[in-house]
Formats: sequence, structure tokens, C-alpha cells
Amino acid sequence: MALDKAVALPVIIIGGGPIGIATSLLLSRAGVPCVVVERRETPSCGQSRAVTIQRDIIALYDRMGIAEEILERGSSWSLGRTYYGDEEILRLTFDRDASSVYPPFINFAQYRVEELLHDAIARQEGVRILHGASAEVVHDGAGADHAMVRVVDGSGHTRVLNASYVVAADGVGSPTRKMLGIDFHGWRTNGRFLVADFRAQLPFPTERRLWFSPPFYPEGIVLMHSLGEDVWRLDWQIPPELDVEKELTSGGVTRRIRAVLDHAQVDEVEIEILRCNGWTFQQRQASRFRQGRVFLVGDAAHVVSPFGARGMNSGMEDAENLAWKLAKVLAGTAPDRLLDTYATERESAAAHHVLVTGESMNFMTPSTPEELSERNKTLAQAAKDPAKAHLVDSGKLYEPHAYTQSPLTTASECLPTARLPRPGSMIPDFRLIHDGVPTTVRKIAAGRFTVIRAEAASPDTLRCYSVDESGVVPLFTLQVEGSSTPHPLHHPSDAAYLVRPDCYLAAVREIEAGSSDESWMDRIRAAWQQALAREPEMEART
Repeated sequence: MALDKAVALPVIIIGGGPIGIATSLLLSRAGVPCVVVERRETPSCGQSRAVTIQRDIIALYDRMGIAEEILERGSSWSLGRTYYGDEEILRLTFDRDASSVYPPFINFAQYRVEELLHDAIARQEGVRILHGASAEVVHDGAGADHAMVRVVDGSGHTRVLNASYVVAADGVGSPTRKMLGIDFHGWRTNGRFLVADFRAQLPFPTERRLWFSPPFYPEGIVLMHSLGEDVWRLDWQIPPELDVEKELTSGGVTRRIRAVLDHAQVDEVEIEILRCNGWTFQQRQASRFRQGRVFLVGDAAHVVSPFGARGMNSGMEDAENLAWKLAKVLAGTAPDRLLDTYATERESAAAHHVLVTGESMNFMTPSTPEELSERNKTLAQAAKDPAKAHLVDSGKLYEPHAYTQSPLTTASECLPTARLPRPGSMIPDFRLIHDGVPTTVRKIAAGRFTVIRAEAASPDTLRCYSVDESGVVPLFTLQVEGSSTPHPLHHPSDAAYLVRPDCYLAAVREIEAGSSDESWMDRIRAAWQQALAREPEMEART
């Protein structure tokens, strides 16, 4: 892809971390060429960062072609235990029902996800990555037909490039956000943590375990995860003044690991520390995710503590939400105001995640002695009375945020008691057969607007349609795999589901018995117009 400053590139992405690279991959798969500018020379951070991938993001990775290794080598889990001292006070089980395609959670290191994304980019045309380069937005494009970005490569050569749109994925310290004068409201949590990934052959199950003041570390919190293939992660709450590098080189980290293993009565084993670093967590959200032709995604837009796995998982949803909208606008099939709904939807999601994780961190890392005393009273109550366990907040784990109030979502016509998926939520994912080949609902629907009709009289099949200017057009029939029980889209009456390219439901329409195809198809097509921001009333709603 030639970098001609006289010709506007479709998209420039500033930042080649996981969210920036994922955005570029999704854009290129939608036919949108882009340039990624990344300071690092390497494809990954190489540090102990995000680890827990929630099932809806695993599904996204599968659609992006990078899930095979994650599913094979990652550590799946569905049980979380919380302890006060040495006593278990809370047990959270995340069921995997018969229709589930993926496990509830898989632990898999962020650095390797980044490498897999880079491998996928290498196989995909339309993406150029400028490693060892920096970028600065010179003009945000407000009132113009392009934004301007100054790029400085590793040799110091400077050029100014034009782009129809710019995506800022340049991290929590985002120079782009600062340059645009966008506030980053929030607070720094009281907790500082030391994180260590290590290899050891241990007889532990693959479950999440969190201790408040355990016997082997009474001064704080300890969290343990399996990362698969005899790799484990431990997090310790540490004093602000602790020198992490000195702790590592002096053998302090190994002694910490050994204390956990001694408590579990594990015999001497070889311990190999793979990665170790310290973190101070923040709860922040940008005051706006769009300015002119520039968009903030991932940590540049929002940052939360990792207890709940709401950081990178949410950032991936930023990428998919923005990518399909940019593709539609750049193709001329949707107005620019569709891009305003990126901010509407993802700002709402970020606010929710900041609120939830903020409550968790206030409980887990109290900021005053009085708050610590109250927290410990709650833990002691839960230890004595299991009915009090719900008062313990050990981190509420990630799930996608529904866009029920989005201007793109058509309100449901169904009765409130009807057990249909809500418009604005993700369409349930389950296994299907298409032309004899196994697939899933989301693999069929992703990347385009799709209509799925579930007929009450045919619980073993689904009918799939396209929707565009010409109307709703039949495509093919899908067989539901293992349909011994009703699938999640089944309903006593026929129903039609309008699925967005990011697998969120733009509309759910109950089809009345005896109604014509023209009737329900007209309603679906009207909802499609609204989901592309073509609805005239949207200007007032946004």
C-alpha cells in the first residue's frame, strides 16, 4: 500500500497493540485497507498483562481465525473460589450448557494473542504496519473530508498523511487523546499488584482462586490462575514502595511462589519465572470516544482494573463495533452519523465496566483503615454464614454490554414475558450444520446484516436471509446440531432476528400466524434502515 500524502488513506490506526491490530484485521476483512503505526519493533508486549478471555470474545477470535491455538493450549475454567484466610467463603460456577460452543473462560496470555493477530495480518491483504514509528494527529478532520497525521519513522523521516478516518489505539497514556484535549476522567485504585507468570508442574485444578489475607500472605490479596501447559499466574497485592525489579532479582518472587505451594503442601518442584512486573490500576473513561474523524478504542478510551477481565475483552468489542461501521460508511452504504453510534454504544459499555470494576476494587482494596475494617467484617460474616456470601465482591466477570438503548436498536414488539433474546443483546451462539459442514450461528451471521427466521413448527432448522436495498432475500436453510432440546432462538410462534455484522441483535420480530412474508419482511427491512442510521428520526434520537 503506497503512502501518498496527496491521497487520503481510508484508515490510519495509531497503535499496534492487540486492539489496534484487531481493528486492522477486521477492517481488512471487510475490504477496508489501513495503515497501522506502532512504536514497538516487536509484535507483542512480552509482559504479564490480560489473561482471561470470555466466551463471546473467543467466538470473535474464532471468526478472526486465531482461536485454534487458544482453544487447544489455553486453560479453560468455569469455577471461581474465594477464600478469607484459609476458609472458602464464595464459589462461583459458570455453567457450560449443551448448546454452548465455547467454554465460559479461557486463560491465555495477551502477548501470545498479539502474536496470533500479527500472524493473521501477515496472511491478510490490505494492512501495512509501520513498526518503530510514531504518529501524531495534526488535524482531527472536523469540518473536512479527511484528518491529517504526522508520522515519524525509525530513521527520523517525517511525513504528513491524510486519512478518511483515524483510530487511536495508543494505550492508557494515549498521546492522541491528550493532543485532542479529551479528558480522561476517573481515579487510581489503592491497590498495587505484583504479577508473575511461572512454569511448574503442579497438582492444581484449572480454576480461579482468590484469597483475602491467606495464612501464607496475611497482608493482602493473592489471586491464582492456570494459563495452561504447566504455566501459572500469581498476583499479590503489594505496598506502593516495593521495588518489583529488586524483588525479582533477590529471589523474593520465587519465595512468594514457594509460600503458596508450601501452604498447599506441594513438594519441591522446579519453578521457572517467565514474566514478572508490577501494576497500579486505574478506573478511567475518556469524556468522548469520537472527535471529528478520530476515534478512541481500547485503553485509549477506557481503562479498568483486571479483576473481572473487562479490559481487553471490552476493547475487542470496541474494535468490532467500530470496524463494521467504518466499513459501511467508507463503502457509501451508510451515512457518517452511523459512526456517532460507535461513541453512543461503547461509551455506555465503558461506563458500565468502569462502574462495576470500581465497586470491586473499592471492596478488594479499601483506601482507608475504616473501609478495610468494614470489608473484613463482611468477609468474616460470609465465613460464618454462607447466606452472606453474596456480599463478597471478588470481581464480577466480563459479559458483553447490551445496546438496548442504542438508536440503532428497534424496540421489541414481543410481550415482556416472551422468552426471546432482547434486541440490543448478542445473538445466542450455538452449533449448526450448513451443507453438511459444522458451523455456528455467529459464524453464519458475522460481517454482514443477516436475518434468521426460527419457525415454531421446525425446531430443528433455521432459515437464513440477506437484507439490502432490494429487500429480504432467502439464502439457505440451516440444521440445528444436536437439537434434542429447544435452541435459544426457538419460540412458540415464528420469530425473525435481524443480526448486525458484530452479532448484536438490531431487531427481534414475532411473526404472527397467518401473516404474509411481505409483512414481516417490511418490518425487518425498516429495522435494517434504522440499524444503518438511515432512519430519519435518528437525528433527533442521537
